[in-house]
Amino acid sequence: MDSFNVAIEGIIEGIRSERHMKFHLFCGTIVIFLSIFLDINKYEMMAMSISIALVLMAELLNTAVESAIDMTCKSYNPLAKRAKDVAAGAVFITAINAVVVGYIIFGKKFTEDMRQGFVVLKNSYQHTMVLILALVTILVIGIKAYFKKGTPLKGGIPSGHSALAGALFVGIFYLTNNPKIFFLSFLLLLLVLQSRVEGRIHTTLETILGAFLGMAVTYVFLAMIGM
Repeated sequence: MDSFNVAIEGIIEGIRSERHMKFHLFCGTIVIFLSIFLDINKYEMMAMSISIALVLMAELLNTAVESAIDMTCKSYNPLAKRAKDVAAGAVFITAINAVVVGYIIFGKKFTEDMRQGFVVLKNSYQHTMVLILALVTILVIGIKAYFKKGTPLKGGIPSGHSALAGALFVGIFYLTNNPKIFFLSFLLLLLVLQSRVEGRIHTTLETILGAFLGMAVTYVFLAMIGM
């Protein structure tokens, strides 16, 4: 029991003190949860479990080597650097192996699921546009948070209203072959931009950037699913 306790304490200490160990453990947990929802057979599960265990084990050994070297070497020593680099290389090899194994196991499954998702989106245009508008809104809020200007729903760069108007403009463009509808929707886009500038909520540049953001995201998304 004492041996088990010491081993468990070592694992906990590695997780607590090493940022890379936290990252590897987080990735391993995500992969395990994904395997629950995907059709993973026992051989794929075995390969995945071994890969995760190898990465965690290599990271723990790397931590042990670094701790032992730091304890004994108080000044720069090329052999100490060599030992640390070799231990880090072992972690890198196991991580690359885990990526390859994950790609082999999940690559085809994700491709099939995404293909089915694209079929659903192509057959349900209104759901596609709702998803695009939600994505544009999230991007606008994220960019505003990065620039720390204005509020999430008012002011700042880019203009959220202009971004949504640009997304709807491209969505209408994909939906119709009627030039009159195209020009009317473009006029509505210009009116939205003009109203944000005239209301002194956004500058002209902020509205233009917002419109281009919405149009670009919508165009790329619709082109990606083949609409």
